[in-house]
Amino acid sequence: MSVPAEGFVVITGATGGMGRAIAEAFARDGKPMILCDLNADALEALNSSLGAVTHVSLLAGDVSDPAYRARIVAALGSSKIATLVHAAGVSPSMADGKRVLAINFTATQALVEALLPFMAPSGVAILIASNSGQILARPFIDRAVGKLLRGQIGLVARLMLRSPRMAYPLSKRAVQLYVQAMAPAFGKAGARIVSLSPGIINTDMARLERQAGPEMDRMIAVTPLGRPGIAEEIASVVSFLASPAASYITGTDMLVDGGTVAGIAAAGGVMKLR
Repeated sequence: MSVPAEGFVVITGATGGMGRAIAEAFARDGKPMILCDLNADALEALNSSLGAVTHVSLLAGDVSDPAYRARIVAALGSSKIATLVHAAGVSPSMADGKRVLAINFTATQALVEALLPFMAPSGVAILIASNSGQILARPFIDRAVGKLLRGQIGLVARLMLRSPRMAYPLSKRAVQLYVQAMAPAFGKAGARIVSLSPGIINTDMARLERQAGPEMDRMIAVTPLGRPGIAEEIASVVSFLASPAASYITGTDMLVDGGTVAGIAAAGGVMKLR
């Protein structure tokens, strides 16, 4: 396979609800892609559904494995990364608190720092976070997250990691603040880094969480747009962030949640939803 001059789009979690919609959007634009996920069969099925797209590599494996990061670099050949979309992650019903943090933040940090040297000039890393990180944001939480960014787990974080339902927003707040911290390093490379925080999106993962308890339905009830989002609404924002139209956006979080964070604030805070 020849090396695309414009650089690859690398998508992790490519077979998930949002990852698939993002891959489909880039495929429609004819972008060369490296699609990453755990399940090889699911990747093959996704690739088949995309049609005749040039330059698609499939990498099945665990994105938290250092060897897997090396495989992504090897798949680039002599090319660069035009866009990294990191959508891989787990929800509270899928793991315990420590595993949630390890996948959603620690592996994200390791992946980004491994791939930064291979970003193309004017390239962008788009990290999928969550509006739960913004809901959680408080000065004492952000201080705890600051320690996580430095590789330390303080008392507040230790307590939150006892529950996957607290570990999840903690992990996503860490992603949001990590993007701020990494913007200067990306800027030196002529590249950008942003996080994108979806609200409740109608995917298999979200449906699993809605079955786990009433919290998500209560959040939807106070969402100004009155409904969950769909994966294509996230993919369209990813496409924008990866485009020249977003060339002055870096080091920040893009909230795409139908107004859920605003609705919770108007209702008097998240405790009012219990």
